Amino acid sequence: MQLFLERFLYFWSGITAIGLLIAVAWWAIATIIYIAFIALFIALLATLFYHFYWSKRDN
Repeated sequence: MQLFLERFLYFWSGITAIGLLIAVAWWAIATIIYIAFIALFIALLATLFYHFYWSKRDN
């Protein structure tokens, strides 16, 4: 019975660790993609502002 409980705890801890790693990887990828899209839109707005306003302000 003790051998069964040891194996059960090993499998349980292994499956839990794999699940936590998957959850952390999913969270990291989602966060990186979210930040990348925010940076893309800020860069787009900055480019539009520079192209249509700032570079032609002396004319």
